Amino acid sequence: MQQMEHIIPTLGEIMRTAPGIASVTPVKDVMELFQKEPSLLALPVSDESGFIGMISRKVLFFEHLGRPFAVDLYGRKAIHTLLGETQFVLAPELDINAALARLLEVDPGLNIDSFPVVADNTCLGIVAVSDLMMKISENQAKLLHALKLLGARISEEVDRASKIQRDLLPPAEFCSGDIRIAAGVITSSEIGGDFYDYFPLDHGRLGLVVADVSGHGVQAGMVTTAAKASLHSLIGQGVTTPAALLFGMNNAILATARQSLLMTCLIVIIDPARDRVVMANAGHNFPYVIRSGALPEMIQDVSGYPLGFEENCSYPETECPFNPGDTLCLYSDGIVECTCPSGEDFGYERMEAVLAGGGDHSPTELRDLLRRSAELFSGAAAFEDDVTVLVAARNKANAATRSCQ
Repeated sequence: MQQMEHIIPTLGEIMRTAPGIASVTPVKDVMELFQKEPSLLALPVSDESGFIGMISRKVLFFEHLGRPFAVDLYGRKAIHTLLGETQFVLAPELDINAALARLLEVDPGLNIDSFPVVADNTCLGIVAVSDLMMKISENQAKLLHALKLLGARISEEVDRASKIQRDLLPPAEFCSGDIRIAAGVITSSEIGGDFYDYFPLDHGRLGLVVADVSGHGVQAGMVTTAAKASLHSLIGQGVTTPAALLFGMNNAILATARQSLLMTCLIVIIDPARDRVVMANAGHNFPYVIRSGALPEMIQDVSGYPLGFEENCSYPETECPFNPGDTLCLYSDGIVECTCPSGEDFGYERMEAVLAGGGDHSPTELRDLLRRSAELFSGAAAFEDDVTVLVAARNKANAATRSCQ
Protein backbone atom coordinates (compact mmCIF):
# COMPACT_ATOMS: atom_id res chain seq x y z
CA MET A 1 0.00 0.00 0.00
CA GLN A 2 1.35 3.41 -0.97
CA GLN A 3 2.30 5.80 1.79
CA MET A 4 -0.51 8.24 2.49
CA GLU A 5 0.20 11.94 2.83
CA HIS A 6 -2.25 14.47 4.20
CA ILE A 7 -1.40 18.15 3.70
CA ILE A 8 -3.39 20.84 5.51
CA PRO A 9 -4.16 23.84 3.23
CA THR A 10 -2.77 27.25 4.13
CA LEU A 11 -4.45 30.64 4.02
CA GLY A 12 -2.40 31.52 0.97
CA GLU A 13 -4.13 28.68 -0.89
CA ILE A 14 -7.71 29.62 -0.03
CA MET A 15 -7.63 33.44 -0.03
CA ARG A 16 -9.55 35.52 -2.56
CA THR A 17 -7.92 38.35 -4.47
CA ALA A 18 -9.36 41.76 -3.71
CA PRO A 19 -8.68 45.15 -5.37
CA GLY A 20 -6.79 47.47 -3.08
CA ILE A 21 -7.84 51.06 -2.50
CA ALA A 22 -5.89 54.08 -1.41
CA SER A 23 -6.37 55.38 2.10
CA VAL A 24 -7.61 58.75 0.72
CA THR A 25 -10.39 57.19 -1.38
CA PRO A 26 -13.73 58.88 -0.51
CA VAL A 27 -16.21 56.73 1.38
CA LYS A 28 -18.89 57.25 -1.31
CA ASP A 29 -16.54 55.78 -3.95
CA VAL A 30 -15.94 52.76 -1.78
CA MET A 31 -19.73 52.37 -1.42
CA GLU A 32 -20.03 52.28 -5.18
CA LEU A 33 -17.35 49.58 -5.47
CA PHE A 34 -19.27 47.36 -3.07
CA GLN A 35 -22.57 48.04 -4.83
CA LYS A 36 -21.12 47.15 -8.25
CA GLU A 37 -19.65 43.87 -6.98
CA PRO A 38 -22.11 42.04 -4.65
CA SER A 39 -19.63 39.19 -3.97
CA LEU A 40 -16.98 41.58 -2.68
CA LEU A 41 -16.66 41.11 1.08
CA ALA A 42 -13.86 43.53 1.90
CA LEU A 43 -11.26 45.88 0.46
CA PRO A 44 -7.67 46.27 1.66
CA VAL A 45 -6.62 49.85 2.32
CA SER A 46 -3.06 51.09 1.79
CA ASP A 47 -1.08 54.31 1.93
CA GLU A 48 2.52 55.17 1.02
CA SER A 49 3.85 52.92 3.79
CA GLY A 50 1.83 49.91 2.69
CA PHE A 51 -1.19 48.05 4.08
CA ILE A 52 -2.92 49.92 6.93
CA GLY A 53 -6.21 48.07 7.29
CA MET A 54 -9.29 46.56 5.69
CA ILE A 55 -12.80 47.88 5.28
CA SER A 56 -15.51 45.23 5.03
CA ARG A 57 -18.95 45.49 3.47
CA LYS A 58 -20.51 44.56 6.81
CA VAL A 59 -18.63 47.20 8.80
CA LEU A 60 -19.15 49.93 6.19
CA PHE A 61 -22.89 49.54 5.63
CA PHE A 62 -24.13 48.25 8.96
CA GLU A 63 -21.86 49.89 11.51
CA HIS A 64 -20.93 53.24 9.90
CA LEU A 65 -23.57 54.03 7.29
CA GLY A 66 -26.58 52.34 8.87
CA ARG A 67 -27.56 55.39 10.89
CA PRO A 68 -29.54 58.41 9.63
CA PHE A 69 -27.50 61.07 7.83
CA ALA A 70 -24.39 58.82 8.02
CA VAL A 71 -23.89 58.95 4.24
CA ASP A 72 -24.03 62.76 4.26
CA LEU A 73 -21.67 62.80 7.24
CA TYR A 74 -19.05 60.35 5.93
CA GLY A 75 -19.54 60.29 2.15
CA ARG A 76 -16.83 62.79 1.28
CA LYS A 77 -14.37 61.69 3.98
CA ALA A 78 -11.37 59.51 3.21
CA ILE A 79 -11.94 55.81 3.84
CA HIS A 80 -9.06 55.60 6.35
CA THR A 81 -11.21 57.57 8.82
CA LEU A 82 -13.47 54.55 9.16
CA LEU A 83 -10.71 52.03 9.84
CA GLY A 84 -10.61 50.61 13.34
CA GLU A 85 -7.66 51.07 15.62
CA THR A 86 -6.79 47.36 15.54
CA GLN A 87 -6.85 45.07 12.55
CA PHE A 88 -6.93 41.27 12.63
CA VAL A 89 -4.46 39.97 10.05
CA LEU A 90 -2.86 36.57 9.44
CA ALA A 91 0.11 35.32 7.45
CA PRO A 92 -0.31 33.32 4.21
CA GLU A 93 1.72 30.33 5.43
CA LEU A 94 -0.60 29.72 8.40
CA ASP A 95 -2.64 26.52 7.96
CA ILE A 96 -6.42 26.68 8.16
CA ASN A 97 -6.70 24.92 11.53
CA ALA A 98 -4.23 27.28 13.18
CA ALA A 99 -6.01 30.23 11.53
CA LEU A 100 -9.36 29.22 13.02
CA ALA A 101 -7.76 28.89 16.46
CA ARG A 102 -6.31 32.42 16.17
CA LEU A 103 -9.63 33.77 14.94
CA LEU A 104 -11.56 32.23 17.83
CA GLU A 105 -9.12 33.81 20.29
CA VAL A 106 -10.02 37.32 19.16
CA ASP A 107 -13.59 36.70 17.98
CA PRO A 108 -15.18 33.73 19.81
CA GLY A 109 -18.60 34.54 18.36
CA LEU A 110 -17.25 34.63 14.78
CA ASN A 111 -18.73 38.06 14.11
CA ILE A 112 -15.91 38.77 11.64
CA ASP A 113 -16.96 37.66 8.17
CA SER A 114 -13.53 38.06 6.55
CA PHE A 115 -9.93 39.00 7.30
CA PRO A 116 -6.85 40.04 5.31
CA VAL A 117 -3.81 37.86 4.56
CA VAL A 118 -0.70 40.04 4.90
CA ALA A 119 3.01 39.57 4.29
CA ASP A 120 5.76 42.21 4.23
CA ASN A 121 3.19 44.95 4.92
CA THR A 122 1.30 44.00 1.74
CA CYS A 123 -2.21 42.57 1.60
CA LEU A 124 -2.10 39.48 -0.60
CA GLY A 125 -5.80 38.66 -0.42
CA ILE A 126 -8.92 38.27 1.69
CA VAL A 127 -10.18 35.11 3.37
CA ALA A 128 -13.92 34.76 3.93
CA VAL A 129 -14.70 33.06 7.23
CA SER A 130 -17.30 30.96 5.39
CA ASP A 131 -14.56 29.78 2.98
CA LEU A 132 -12.30 28.99 5.93
CA MET A 133 -14.99 26.90 7.65
CA MET A 134 -15.87 25.10 4.41
CA LYS A 135 -12.23 24.29 3.70
CA ILE A 136 -11.77 23.02 7.28
CA SER A 137 -14.81 20.78 6.81
CA GLU A 138 -13.45 19.44 3.52
CA ASN A 139 -10.04 18.93 5.08
CA GLN A 140 -11.54 17.02 8.01
CA ALA A 141 -13.40 14.78 5.55
CA LYS A 142 -10.13 14.07 3.75
CA LEU A 143 -8.41 13.46 7.07
CA LEU A 144 -11.11 11.03 8.17
CA HIS A 145 -10.76 9.20 4.86
CA ALA A 146 -6.98 9.07 5.26
CA LEU A 147 -7.38 7.80 8.83
CA LYS A 148 -9.81 5.16 7.60
CA LEU A 149 -7.29 3.97 5.01
CA LEU A 150 -4.51 4.09 7.59
CA GLY A 151 -6.66 2.20 10.08
CA ALA A 152 -7.35 -0.49 7.48
CA ARG A 153 -3.66 -0.71 6.71
CA ILE A 154 -2.70 -0.96 10.38
CA SER A 155 -5.40 -3.58 10.95
CA GLU A 156 -4.08 -5.57 8.00
CA GLU A 157 -0.50 -5.36 9.25
CA VAL A 158 -1.53 -6.31 12.80
CA ASP A 159 -3.50 -9.29 11.46
CA ARG A 160 -0.43 -10.42 9.55
CA ALA A 161 1.79 -10.00 12.59
CA SER A 162 -0.74 -11.86 14.74
CA LYS A 163 -0.86 -14.73 12.26
CA ILE A 164 2.93 -14.91 12.13
CA GLN A 165 3.05 -15.00 15.91
CA ARG A 166 0.45 -17.79 16.06
CA ASP A 167 2.33 -19.73 13.39
CA LEU A 168 5.48 -19.55 15.52
CA LEU A 169 3.78 -21.54 18.27
CA PRO A 170 4.07 -25.32 18.05
CA PRO A 171 0.92 -27.50 18.05
CA ALA A 172 -1.10 -27.19 21.24
CA GLU A 173 -0.92 -30.94 21.89
CA PHE A 174 2.13 -33.16 21.57
CA CYS A 175 3.47 -36.55 22.68
CA SER A 176 7.04 -37.71 23.15
CA GLY A 177 7.59 -41.17 24.61
CA ASP A 178 5.49 -41.36 27.76
CA ILE A 179 5.17 -37.56 27.99
CA ARG A 180 1.99 -35.82 26.87
CA ILE A 181 1.74 -32.05 26.48
CA ALA A 182 -1.19 -29.64 26.21
CA ALA A 183 -0.53 -25.92 25.90
CA GLY A 184 -2.15 -22.72 24.75
CA VAL A 185 -2.00 -18.93 24.76
CA ILE A 186 -4.94 -16.55 25.09
CA THR A 187 -3.77 -13.07 24.09
CA SER A 188 -5.38 -9.95 25.53
CA SER A 189 -4.64 -8.00 22.33
CA GLU A 190 -4.02 -8.83 18.69
CA ILE A 191 -0.31 -9.31 19.30
CA GLY A 192 0.62 -10.83 22.63
CA GLY A 193 3.71 -10.93 24.78
CA ASP A 194 3.46 -14.57 25.91
CA PHE A 195 4.71 -17.66 24.18
CA TYR A 196 5.35 -21.32 24.87
CA ASP A 197 7.52 -23.88 23.12
CA TYR A 198 8.81 -27.41 23.48
CA PHE A 199 11.68 -29.21 21.79
CA PRO A 200 12.88 -32.83 21.76
CA LEU A 201 16.48 -33.46 22.82
CA ASP A 202 18.76 -36.46 22.81
CA HIS A 203 18.26 -39.52 25.04
CA GLY A 204 14.48 -39.03 25.10
CA ARG A 205 14.67 -35.69 26.92
CA LEU A 206 12.10 -32.97 26.21
CA GLY A 207 12.51 -29.22 26.75
CA LEU A 208 9.64 -26.91 27.75
CA VAL A 209 9.53 -23.11 27.64
CA VAL A 210 7.01 -20.56 28.87
CA ALA A 211 7.82 -16.85 28.58
CA ASP A 212 6.12 -13.51 29.16
CA VAL A 213 7.20 -10.12 27.75
CA SER A 214 6.45 -7.05 29.87
CA GLY A 215 4.03 -5.52 27.39
CA HIS A 216 1.83 -6.12 24.38
CA GLY A 217 1.65 -5.03 20.78
CA VAL A 218 4.11 -5.07 17.91
CA GLN A 219 7.23 -4.43 20.00
CA ALA A 220 6.36 -7.24 22.42
CA GLY A 221 5.71 -9.50 19.42
CA MET A 222 9.15 -8.67 18.04
CA VAL A 223 10.76 -9.62 21.35
CA THR A 224 8.94 -12.97 21.49
CA THR A 225 10.03 -13.66 17.91
CA ALA A 226 13.64 -12.81 18.77
CA ALA A 227 13.45 -15.04 21.86
CA LYS A 228 12.12 -18.03 19.92
CA ALA A 229 14.67 -17.53 17.14
CA SER A 230 17.56 -17.33 19.60
CA LEU A 231 16.27 -20.37 21.49
CA HIS A 232 16.26 -22.60 18.42
CA SER A 233 19.54 -21.18 17.20
CA LEU A 234 21.16 -22.12 20.51
CA ILE A 235 19.62 -25.60 20.41
CA GLY A 236 20.97 -26.01 16.87
CA GLN A 237 24.42 -25.15 18.20
CA GLY A 238 24.16 -27.95 20.75
CA VAL A 239 23.20 -25.83 23.77
CA THR A 240 20.70 -27.94 25.73
CA THR A 241 20.88 -26.98 29.41
CA PRO A 242 18.31 -24.54 30.86
CA ALA A 243 21.00 -22.26 32.31
CA ALA A 244 22.95 -21.99 29.05
CA LEU A 245 19.79 -21.44 26.99
CA LEU A 246 18.64 -18.60 29.26
CA PHE A 247 22.13 -17.07 29.15
CA GLY A 248 22.09 -16.94 25.34
CA MET A 249 18.46 -15.78 25.08
CA ASN A 250 19.14 -13.01 27.59
CA ASN A 251 21.87 -11.45 25.46
CA ALA A 252 19.76 -11.81 22.30
CA ILE A 253 16.78 -10.03 23.88
CA LEU A 254 19.01 -7.34 25.36
CA ALA A 255 20.31 -6.63 21.85
CA THR A 256 16.76 -6.54 20.45
CA ALA A 257 14.85 -4.58 23.10
CA ARG A 258 17.76 -2.59 24.61
CA GLN A 259 16.21 -2.85 28.10
CA SER A 260 12.96 -1.24 26.88
CA LEU A 261 11.11 -4.52 27.41
CA LEU A 262 11.93 -7.43 29.68
CA MET A 263 10.92 -11.06 29.39
CA THR A 264 10.40 -13.57 32.16
CA CYS A 265 11.16 -17.10 31.05
CA LEU A 266 11.11 -20.59 32.52
CA ILE A 267 12.93 -23.48 30.84
CA VAL A 268 12.40 -27.05 32.00
CA ILE A 269 14.13 -30.17 30.67
CA ILE A 270 12.29 -33.45 31.35
CA ASP A 271 14.61 -36.43 31.55
CA PRO A 272 12.44 -39.58 31.67
CA ALA A 273 15.43 -41.90 31.85
CA ARG A 274 16.39 -40.33 35.17
CA ASP A 275 12.83 -39.58 36.33
CA ARG A 276 13.93 -35.98 36.83
CA VAL A 277 13.26 -32.45 35.62
CA VAL A 278 15.98 -29.79 35.47
CA MET A 279 14.98 -26.14 35.30
CA ALA A 280 16.25 -22.57 35.33
CA ASN A 281 14.08 -19.53 35.89
CA ALA A 282 14.50 -15.95 34.62
CA GLY A 283 12.05 -14.16 36.89
CA HIS A 284 9.03 -16.23 35.79
CA ASN A 285 6.18 -17.65 37.86
CA PHE A 286 7.23 -20.80 39.70
CA PRO A 287 5.94 -24.05 38.19
CA TYR A 288 3.95 -26.75 39.95
CA VAL A 289 4.53 -30.49 40.11
CA ILE A 290 1.43 -32.57 40.87
CA ARG A 291 2.02 -36.05 42.22
CA SER A 292 -0.61 -38.72 42.76
CA GLY A 293 -2.19 -38.43 46.19
CA ALA A 294 -0.28 -35.24 47.12
CA LEU A 295 -0.96 -31.51 47.04
CA PRO A 296 0.54 -29.46 44.17
CA GLU A 297 4.17 -28.59 44.90
CA MET A 298 5.50 -25.20 43.80
CA ILE A 299 9.14 -25.44 42.68
CA GLN A 300 10.68 -22.17 43.86
CA ASP A 301 14.27 -23.12 44.56
CA VAL A 302 15.86 -20.89 41.91
CA SER A 303 15.14 -17.70 40.01
CA GLY A 304 17.14 -14.92 38.35
CA TYR A 305 16.76 -11.60 36.57
CA PRO A 306 14.28 -11.39 33.66
CA LEU A 307 15.79 -11.67 30.20
CA GLY A 308 16.96 -8.37 28.74
CA PHE A 309 17.78 -6.82 32.12
CA GLU A 310 21.55 -7.19 32.32
CA GLU A 311 24.21 -8.54 29.99
CA ASN A 312 25.77 -11.94 30.64
CA CYS A 313 23.45 -12.89 33.50
CA SER A 314 23.92 -16.38 34.92
CA TYR A 315 20.97 -18.57 35.83
CA PRO A 316 21.30 -21.34 38.43
CA GLU A 317 19.58 -24.67 37.85
CA THR A 318 17.59 -26.93 40.14
CA GLU A 319 16.14 -30.38 39.64
CA CYS A 320 13.42 -32.48 41.21
CA PRO A 321 11.84 -35.90 40.74
CA PHE A 322 9.38 -36.37 37.90
CA ASN A 323 8.09 -39.90 37.90
CA PRO A 324 5.50 -41.73 35.79
CA GLY A 325 2.07 -40.41 36.80
CA ASP A 326 3.42 -36.93 37.71
CA THR A 327 2.17 -33.75 36.07
CA LEU A 328 4.02 -30.46 35.53
CA CYS A 329 2.19 -27.14 35.11
CA LEU A 330 3.85 -24.05 33.66
CA TYR A 331 1.87 -20.80 33.26
CA SER A 332 2.14 -17.03 32.93
CA ASP A 333 1.02 -14.44 35.47
CA GLY A 334 -2.04 -13.54 33.39
CA ILE A 335 -3.96 -16.41 34.96
CA VAL A 336 -3.13 -15.76 38.63
CA GLU A 337 -3.53 -11.98 38.24
CA CYS A 338 -6.86 -11.97 36.42
CA THR A 339 -9.49 -10.23 38.54
CA CYS A 340 -13.18 -10.60 39.26
CA PRO A 341 -15.57 -7.60 39.09
CA SER A 342 -14.77 -6.72 42.73
CA GLY A 343 -11.06 -6.47 41.88
CA GLU A 344 -9.92 -9.63 43.70
CA ASP A 345 -7.19 -11.70 42.01
CA PHE A 346 -7.71 -15.30 40.94
CA GLY A 347 -4.50 -15.92 42.88
CA TYR A 348 -2.37 -18.90 43.69
CA GLU A 349 -4.74 -20.49 46.22
CA ARG A 350 -7.51 -20.85 43.65
CA MET A 351 -5.05 -22.11 41.08
CA GLU A 352 -3.67 -24.70 43.50
CA ALA A 353 -7.21 -25.81 44.32
CA VAL A 354 -7.87 -26.43 40.62
CA LEU A 355 -4.57 -28.30 40.26
CA ALA A 356 -5.25 -30.38 43.38
CA GLY A 357 -8.53 -31.57 41.93
CA GLY A 358 -7.06 -32.29 38.52
CA GLY A 359 -4.64 -35.09 39.30
CA ASP A 360 -6.59 -37.64 37.28
CA HIS A 361 -7.17 -35.30 34.33
CA SER A 362 -5.28 -35.50 31.06
CA PRO A 363 -3.00 -32.54 30.20
CA THR A 364 -5.65 -31.26 27.77
CA GLU A 365 -8.40 -31.52 30.38
CA LEU A 366 -6.31 -29.84 33.07
CA ARG A 367 -5.24 -27.02 30.73
CA ASP A 368 -8.86 -26.36 29.76
CA LEU A 369 -10.04 -26.62 33.37
CA LEU A 370 -7.52 -23.99 34.48
CA ARG A 371 -8.48 -21.55 31.74
CA ARG A 372 -12.21 -22.13 32.22
CA SER A 373 -11.92 -21.60 35.99
CA ALA A 374 -10.12 -18.29 35.44
CA GLU A 375 -12.66 -17.19 32.84
CA LEU A 376 -15.59 -17.96 35.13
CA PHE A 377 -13.87 -16.15 38.00
CA SER A 378 -13.17 -13.00 35.98
CA GLY A 379 -16.63 -12.90 34.42
CA ALA A 380 -15.18 -10.87 31.55
CA ALA A 381 -15.24 -11.51 27.83
CA ALA A 382 -11.45 -11.31 27.66
CA PHE A 383 -8.46 -11.37 29.98
CA GLU A 384 -6.65 -8.12 30.75
CA ASP A 385 -3.28 -9.84 30.28
CA ASP A 386 -2.07 -12.72 28.15
CA VAL A 387 -2.74 -16.14 29.66
CA THR A 388 -0.46 -19.08 28.88
CA VAL A 389 -0.76 -22.58 30.30
CA LEU A 390 1.45 -25.57 29.49
CA VAL A 391 0.73 -28.92 31.14
CA ALA A 392 3.10 -31.89 30.72
CA ALA A 393 2.34 -35.30 32.22
CA ARG A 394 4.05 -38.64 32.28
CA ASN A 395 1.84 -41.64 31.80
CA LYS A 396 1.61 -43.98 34.73
CA ALA A 397 3.96 -46.95 34.46
CA ASN A 398 1.14 -49.37 33.67
CA ALA A 399 -0.27 -47.05 30.97
CA ALA A 400 2.84 -46.32 28.91
CA THR A 401 1.32 -47.92 25.87
CA ARG A 402 -1.17 -45.03 25.67
CA SER A 403 1.58 -42.47 25.30
CA CYS A 404 1.21 -41.22 21.74
CA GLN A 405 -1.65 -43.15 20.30
